[in-house]
Amino acid sequence: MTALDLSGASLQGNFPDEIFRLPNLQALYLYGNSKLTGYLPNSNWSSPLRKLYLSSTNFAGKIPDSIGNLLFLEIVHIEGCSFTGSIPTSIGNLTRATEIVFASNHLTGHLPHHVSGLSYLTTLDLSGNSLQGRVPSWLFTLPSLVSLDLSNNMLNGPINPFQSPNSLQEVRLQKNEIHGTIPSSIFQLVNLTYLDLTSNNLSGTVNNMDIKYSLPSLQELNLSNCNVNQFPRVLRNSGKLTSLDLSNGRIHGRISKHDSEGWKNLIDLHLSNNFLTHVELHPWQEIKILDLQNNKIQGSILNNSLEGHIHDTFANASSLRSLDLNSNKLEGPLPRSLANCNMLEVVNVGNNMISDTFPCWVGSLPKLKILVLRSNRFYGPLCKSNITLPFQALRIIDLSRNEFTGFLPRAIFVSMEAMNNVDETEFGLQYIGGFYYKDTVTVAMKGLEVNLSKILLIFRAMDFSSNQFNGEIPEVLGNFKSLKVLNLSQNGLTGNIPASLGNMTALESLDLSFNRLHGRIPEQLLGVTALASLNLSYNRLRGRIPRGNQFNTFDNDSYIGNIHLCGEPLTVTCSNDGQPKAPPSASTDHEEDETPSWFDWKMAKLGYASGVVIGLSIGYMVFSIGRPRWLVKMVERDQQKKTNSWTEGTDCCLWDGVTCDNVTGNVIGLDSSCSRLEGSIDDNSSLFHLSHLQSLNLAFNDFGGSQISPVIGRLKELTYLNLSSSYFGGLVPYEISHLSKLTHLDLSENDLTIEEKTFDLLVSNLTKLSLLKLEATNLSLIKPFL
Repeated sequence: MTALDLSGASLQGNFPDEIFRLPNLQALYLYGNSKLTGYLPNSNWSSPLRKLYLSSTNFAGKIPDSIGNLLFLEIVHIEGCSFTGSIPTSIGNLTRATEIVFASNHLTGHLPHHVSGLSYLTTLDLSGNSLQGRVPSWLFTLPSLVSLDLSNNMLNGPINPFQSPNSLQEVRLQKNEIHGTIPSSIFQLVNLTYLDLTSNNLSGTVNNMDIKYSLPSLQELNLSNCNVNQFPRVLRNSGKLTSLDLSNGRIHGRISKHDSEGWKNLIDLHLSNNFLTHVELHPWQEIKILDLQNNKIQGSILNNSLEGHIHDTFANASSLRSLDLNSNKLEGPLPRSLANCNMLEVVNVGNNMISDTFPCWVGSLPKLKILVLRSNRFYGPLCKSNITLPFQALRIIDLSRNEFTGFLPRAIFVSMEAMNNVDETEFGLQYIGGFYYKDTVTVAMKGLEVNLSKILLIFRAMDFSSNQFNGEIPEVLGNFKSLKVLNLSQNGLTGNIPASLGNMTALESLDLSFNRLHGRIPEQLLGVTALASLNLSYNRLRGRIPRGNQFNTFDNDSYIGNIHLCGEPLTVTCSNDGQPKAPPSASTDHEEDETPSWFDWKMAKLGYASGVVIGLSIGYMVFSIGRPRWLVKMVERDQQKKTNSWTEGTDCCLWDGVTCDNVTGNVIGLDSSCSRLEGSIDDNSSLFHLSHLQSLNLAFNDFGGSQISPVIGRLKELTYLNLSSSYFGGLVPYEISHLSKLTHLDLSENDLTIEEKTFDLLVSNLTKLSLLKLEATNLSLIKPFL
């Protein structure tokens, strides 16, 4: 037998290592058997094996030195397994190897200091492990190497200079801890097409180098979060460049046309979160994403400090899909040449000083899905009645914190067809803009500032708050059955709350506070069972507050400032006619006389706008085919730590968050949620010695991306475990599956990834679970449900 293919055969149990030693075996395919265990032979392993595929199995143990005895081995793929230990130096003996892929294992230690003999190697992928130490220069000098991937490790040493070959095309070193400067050697890789150094501790500049070449083949360069402090002029002649990401850097001053005039094929340009003051734009015809948010760009968009004129800045940008100029210092009107960008899906010019009327003309853009004008100086009515406003594809519109006036015109809402019914199962996890739109949009909801990143196609939001709109709320809004967020607060709206809002069955956040609405709260709102946040405060509402469904969860803050409301949750009871039994004793009718309440209203509005600072990020996921859930993580900066009461010499059973058994005195419950805990939990933490612990809650803390310790598997008595929204990262340890008594497990809203084998263990071992929450967990390694 020369070849054995058992790939994807749902094999289980331990694979016999004798098969590896078959004297004539040249190809072995076992990939895709997630429950198949086994080990590589530690000794006496010598065979004519040429191809070895073990990917996505549960093979474990160390990669033995004996692998170097496979002198005929050409391809070895063992990614997505459970191999541990270091990479043996004997891999240098694999002189015929063309592909070595050890990605997504649990490999540790340093890379071999020196390896020679891999003359035919074209692909080396060691990503997704825990490798440490320097990046050795021999990796860049292998004569045939085309692709090098060391991303998502813990490499921390600088990149040493090297004599470059002519073969390397792709280099991925992102998400490590590499420090030092970017060596000029990298920029002498003349065949380089892809370079990603994102999220390292690099510093300095890539300009002051003795550069022999100009990266003529480079197509994509990612230097985000690399502390780059100058625009890399080495890129001037990179004529094939399609994507450039220099975001989250320290670039100051101006980017001139001369710096980028050769980028005729540029598609993506990400310069957000720098200190740029001037950017001279080109009429790049292929540009799809232009992200300049959070800089210090000044002047007008028209004559562009973003330079150029209104007639040519965007006149030829027919491929532009995303324009993000958020959080700069831009002035003047929006350029009308944007109307030429028929592919445009995202326009975000929020948080500038733009002075203009509402841009009715952008409504003709057929693909426009997001329009953000918040926190500018837009003024006047939304649109004149004789202007056609399709806005048919619009999913998010944010006009908040401007100076808009007048009625909310019915016509502008009737044409927003995308706000109506949407089949959530049809879109699943598809994002607006697909893979390319990486930025965030801020939406005011649930009384907080919410950052949405990777916005799902199913998400809908409308924010017209903090303007001067007046008149009644249009009944037509009730047709928006897919809308998730509606914020009309802090305007001058009058009339009743339309009963048609009860048709908005997907609505999760409704804010109508600080208006002049009157009448009763419509009972039809009880039908909005998805409603998680309601704010009707500071209006002129009267009568009994509806009870039932979600309304049973809202507290006094939802209704404060409406002196004629009664019933739960307020302390004011209702009479038989549904009016308050004990009306206020003030002699003046505050509903009719605005003067006495003006001061209270303004003070409440100020408090509403400047209250406790809360950071919140929000996202969606769909678990199987179920309905999407909001995933909220919240960190209150000014709250009291539970641990403040943890004082030496006092009875720990009296400490906040600690529960003890009344008979034995053993600690059986620990609640340290929302305690501003930081750092990581080491394997030797005393926490893991609480052998009687039944309930552990560490939600809403900041563990800085550290991994969940596998030692947590010692807490065998746990029935409740909540680690949500605490900035845990990495792989979910399979040891959690040892907690067989768990009934509640919440790992949601972290930066966690769960492997298929771990997921299988959780499902098979945790038979008492009644609640498993994995929202915002990376499940991409798990095969889709059948």
